[in-house]
Amino acid sequence: MTDTPSTSRRGFLRSSTTGVIGGVLASQVCTPAVASGTGVNESLKIGLIGCGGRGTGAAAQALDADSNVELTAMGDLFENQLQRSLDILRKRSPEKVKVTPDRCFLGFDAFQKVIDSDVDVVLLTTPPGFRAQQLAAAVGAGKHAFVEITAAIDAPGVRSVLESAQLAGQKNIGILSGFCWRYDNRHRAVVQQIRDGAIGEVRAI
Repeated sequence: MTDTPSTSRRGFLRSSTTGVIGGVLASQVCTPAVASGTGVNESLKIGLIGCGGRGTGAAAQALDADSNVELTAMGDLFENQLQRSLDILRKRSPEKVKVTPDRCFLGFDAFQKVIDSDVDVVLLTTPPGFRAQQLAAAVGAGKHAFVEITAAIDAPGVRSVLESAQLAGQKNIGILSGFCWRYDNRHRAVVQQIRDGAIGEVRAI
């Protein structure tokens, strides 16, 4: 079975990142406070945490999501990786990349510095071992988040992510997972068939 453009991982990554940015933009119309007080006529500010290939791609997709989006902060462990990502994004979208030297954060606490800057949405694309902590920090600070897979790698991390998701719901904060199969129409249809009883019985565990 071959993937169509709408269900391939590449297509999903493009549409999912657009979805989280677009959703936040839409939310500003009815609930401006959701996006940290950003007005509907102001640019939505994106912070990139993790500047590898996936992070650079996610940032590029976010900048394509709307004409009123800009990248204002970046964080990574390594300066050369951050600068390479910044160079790529500047060449691709020079008018939307507004990352100044004082908004380039390095080190293990770079994620917190990006979150603490005046961004509205963070893209969490670091290795998954860091993700639960970073998501908790983002939600705690009231920032919307795109969370690449895998959300966590151990039981404490999974519990932390579940707690962050619950808190995000209470605070009306948007979280979008990069786990593409959750959004694949074919897999969703199979799951629905199982839930409807087409194969055996569904029992609560």
